[in-house]
Amino acid sequence: MNTRNHIRTTATVLGAALCLATTMAACAAPGGDTAASPEGPTPPVPRPAAASSTPTGQAEAPFLADRVSEYLRRTYPDQYAGTTVDGSKLIVYRVPSSALDSALRSRFPAVLVELRDAAHSARRLEALARRIIDDIDYWTRRGVPVTTVAARFDGAAVEIGTTDLRKAAAELPERYGPVPLRFTEASPALLLPTATPT
Repeated sequence: MNTRNHIRTTATVLGAALCLATTMAACAAPGGDTAASPEGPTPPVPRPAAASSTPTGQAEAPFLADRVSEYLRRTYPDQYAGTTVDGSKLIVYRVPSSALDSALRSRFPAVLVELRDAAHSARRLEALARRIIDDIDYWTRRGVPVTTVAARFDGAAVEIGTTDLRKAAAELPERYGPVPLRFTEASPALLLPTATPT
């Protein structure tokens, strides 16, 4: 995000400098853009094209994904699940909601969006993921190595990485109830820290 902001800011500054140079060249020549010089008439200085106010294209897709995600997380937290980028198209996962769909198209009319249904919102899955992360020490003491925890962007489930799929799949649902969990084999090297070092 910072790199894109830097690129856009640099482009704006360069564009302003070109406009200033063009204006100064026109003012310095009393006859307009064709003031006399030893080599003959000075050709007109090309003016830079005006920048579009609406980012488009594949390069801007991540920028748009961030804006869409921020907006939907804030305004539709119980429906929004996640966003991913497919070329210049954004794929938005949400618990079906005609209100969200209408608001998204109204707010971002120029964005190419594909809407897909999700079973759960990001808020629900992230809350469950935090519970499991808080319990990593508990699971370690019980001999259930939880190595990764992630809420899936498509709203399907919280994905649990472990080196003991059978034991994790049997014991975690007993603690958390009928919640959307998926289990994958993951290396202990990916173990999440339970506390931030001081």
